Amino acid sequence: MEQYIIFSLNNQRYAIDISRIDRIIDYNQPKKIPETFDYVLGVIKYDDKILPIIDLLKKLYGINVTINTKSKVIVTTWKDRMLGFLVEDIEGIQRFDSNQIEENHEQYEISKKYIEGFIKLEEDIIIILDTQQLFDYNQEKDLLDLEDKLEDSIDKEEE
Repeated sequence: MEQYIIFSLNNQRYAIDISRIDRIIDYNQPKKIPETFDYVLGVIKYDDKILPIIDLLKKLYGINVTINTKSKVIVTTWKDRMLGFLVEDIEGIQRFDSNQIEENHEQYEISKKYIEGFIKLEEDIIIILDTQQLFDYNQEKDLLDLEDKLEDSIDKEEE
């Protein structure tokens, strides 16, 4: 059985493999960063490091997430760093049998590399996201550069 965090965005259910998740935290208003992609909401301090917060709804659908009391940030490991994904609501952790999971094959013609597969339920289909594949080259470079610049500025402040 495989374990996933299930969450919702835009009336669709998504899953991320629990092994990629560090923690789920409450949403706190991040510090805005100029000249970044519009889905980068800003950064917060997390375990004495800088954590970029990504509006996952904006990244996937181009729509700003509506922040409410159910909004959470899923902190994941990404490219040997931490990244926070803002989601509308966390449903919880669930286990699924391998026969319920279907990998994303080329035969489906779903070109989005970040769709790892699907969880088939009687009443629904849950999309499994591969957070490692969520960004294209330029977006990835921008995020990595942003983190490096912010980490350097924090190190200088502490000296």
